[in-house]
Amino acid sequence: MFEQAITTTKIIHVNRLSPQDMDKLIFYAGGENACPCVIADRHPLPPRDAMLEGLRKLRPVEIQNNVFPDPKTDDIMSMVHAVRDKPVNVIIGIGGGSSLDAAKGMATVLSNGGDLNDYLGPMPSRKIEKRDVKLILIPTTAGTGSEVTKVGVYTSRSGRKYTLGHPLIQADTAVLVTEYVETLPPALTASTAFDALSHALETIWNKNACPLTDRVAVDSAVHILQWMECAYDSSLSGAKEGRAEMLEGACMAGTAFNMTGTAAVHALSFVLSEEWHVPHGVACAFTLEDVFRLNLANAETRQRLVRIAEKLFADDNDDALIHSLLNRIVALKKKFGLPFTFGDLHINLSADQIGSLFYKSLDDPKMKNNIVPIDTKTVYKLISNKL
Repeated sequence: MFEQAITTTKIIHVNRLSPQDMDKLIFYAGGENACPCVIADRHPLPPRDAMLEGLRKLRPVEIQNNVFPDPKTDDIMSMVHAVRDKPVNVIIGIGGGSSLDAAKGMATVLSNGGDLNDYLGPMPSRKIEKRDVKLILIPTTAGTGSEVTKVGVYTSRSGRKYTLGHPLIQADTAVLVTEYVETLPPALTASTAFDALSHALETIWNKNACPLTDRVAVDSAVHILQWMECAYDSSLSGAKEGRAEMLEGACMAGTAFNMTGTAAVHALSFVLSEEWHVPHGVACAFTLEDVFRLNLANAETRQRLVRIAEKLFADDNDDALIHSLLNRIVALKKKFGLPFTFGDLHINLSADQIGSLFYKSLDDPKMKNNIVPIDTKTVYKLISNKL
């Protein structure tokens, strides 16, 4: 995975992670007297659980599992308080994006003090100035890319979701363990695949894009589109094909958007998650094709999308290539059972509610990254078309 050349995170890809392997990583990170704390969710994952059971026979390990979707400040702070008086010097996040972001949040507060809420929002009362613990992140889904990004997403006590970004919350080491994603169920395979795809595409239609991010984003989008259907089919049949490839693709996309941030799809997705607790990958998939069409108005973005399509389809006409790429995304979304309308989400939304709920996305820094400027009229049209 050559993208390791452009990230400060060391990336290790293995088929299986033994207790001895994990013990070695902890030693390398924290030294002979390392005191590790593992952050994981409560969902059973036999290979992870067996590894942790074996690890505890090799060394003392703190394990905290107060992790839930859209991690809340209070839940993370409860884990901070549980270990604050212990000499923890290695934080290990194992799980989906919520577990990995929770680990980042804990590392931030343990190193800088205060409360996680102090670091959130447009005018935080505290700044991230240091990190005193080593951070190892191990994803168990193939989608978020959080293992290689300098951002975490948290739900504040006000109920708003905020992105916290700083180079000091980026992991020292990311470990991609194929075994951890081989039993990912169809719904999670689908939603996390679209999360990964949205990361690649949001890097492409981003005002912060540059030749370096273009190269990584195009390559990751092609890789994901080549493997996401195979991984989904494997989730239905119990096969393993496509799992390792999607894990790698999600990580590639993470290195891409880590340099640019995300854009309109993610800004709109936060509203869906805040108001109706729509899972993040599902919320990103919801508007992906709509924002795709919107950003075709930018000539450079259009050419980047053509570069993706050229690697996937046999055609030499730009319009036909764009049409094929968009149709492919829509067809996969349908096959995966992901939503196109509010009715698909079982959400009753009237046209007069759009402003009060969705215009707040315009204040989100992610929306300001979108290469085509978006205003209230654009948001209204996009959302009303999905009623």
